[in-house]
Amino acid sequence: MSSCSRTRTKAPRSARSRRNGGFSSSSATIVADIDDVLIQILSFLPIKTLLRFKRVSKRWLSLITNPVFSNRVIKSNHPLPISGFFLHSPREIKYSFVSLDDDATNQRISSSLPLWFTDHQTDMIIMQSTNGLLLCKCSCASSNHFNTNYYVYNPTTKQYTLLPQIAGHIALSLAFDPSRSPHYKVFCLRGRSNNSFSSASDSELYHIEVYSSNEGLWRRVVPVPTSPSTFIEFSYSVFWNGAVNWYGFSSRDCLSFDINTQEIKILPLPDHEHEDEPLPDPRTLMFLDESQGNLYYIEVNNQSSSNLRVYEMESNSSSWSVKYNVDLEPLAAAFPEMIRTEYYTDRRIYAFSVIGFVKEETDAASYILLHIPNQAVKYNFIDKTFKKLCDFKSLVNDAPEDHFYRFQRTFQFIKSLANV
Repeated sequence: MSSCSRTRTKAPRSARSRRNGGFSSSSATIVADIDDVLIQILSFLPIKTLLRFKRVSKRWLSLITNPVFSNRVIKSNHPLPISGFFLHSPREIKYSFVSLDDDATNQRISSSLPLWFTDHQTDMIIMQSTNGLLLCKCSCASSNHFNTNYYVYNPTTKQYTLLPQIAGHIALSLAFDPSRSPHYKVFCLRGRSNNSFSSASDSELYHIEVYSSNEGLWRRVVPVPTSPSTFIEFSYSVFWNGAVNWYGFSSRDCLSFDINTQEIKILPLPDHEHEDEPLPDPRTLMFLDESQGNLYYIEVNNQSSSNLRVYEMESNSSSWSVKYNVDLEPLAAAFPEMIRTEYYTDRRIYAFSVIGFVKEETDAASYILLHIPNQAVKYNFIDKTFKKLCDFKSLVNDAPEDHFYRFQRTFQFIKSLANV
């Protein structure tokens, strides 16, 4: 009998995988080796997961940090949720951080530390937060004098850009809308130099300049046809509805500049001067901020009132309306330490400040974060429920005389892959 030699041919890896009841890890390897397919899969993941996946390999790091990919992820997920707040201590340039992430239940509050991200010895001051980016400043010694440097900083990626020097300005404002453009802009409300004041008319004394991240230089945009006294104290700003809005603690209006139409107008704040009764504590607290495309405002003129009104601006910037009424009395019953007696009037007053608004997908899930003595409390607008979020006891010296403010200003933290 003649013998026949047989050669056994090894089945393809994919066929062997199917015999074993499914695809093996080789299928995932094939997918992972194709950049376009991997990018498509990664684009559906939340930013928090992408930040972890940057550590998988140098290749994944390169893909995730690629500006084209990061801009695509940001645009598809806009508006991004608020993940926490930076809280500025009233006594020194230090910031505490309160996390809103669900997995941070056991450690929501970070230590009170200076904000450093450059090699300068002086501390950074946060001026504004907008859609994941921070506008910051610091004073730096140079040639026997101090210069103020301004930065745009992404606290998620730790990237920052030093803005070109600009002098003679009244206020700065950061504008960034990733749903429209991957580039941010910084607007400057600026006065003329001293040499040109004498020859300029009132309508030409001030103008707006802009720095664009894709251009890299300051350039003049439009003059400001407004009396200088109107906005001389506009030291704060908020970016909302395609416009930068400058305001001050003592001002009754915002100076609003639409960055697309380049239109300048006055945006009045809610008027409390015509209340039925006199205001015992005019403007003890003033809070203006944006959340998920909505602009909110709070003003406290009577610390003994348990009613806290929350105003919302119409989308066309036409008027304010009362959106929510927060009853502080149930909160005070649960946290009696927020009730204080004013030492020179013996009035019963409520000690609190506003950390921020968190607008969720539904009104039922939206809430306000309040700072009462030594604690942060989450208050739901609709069902009127509340719960303690974290303690501040180890961070703030809660002296009796500091009956109202604990933190002077707060700033949203939004996780973002935006390039600066």
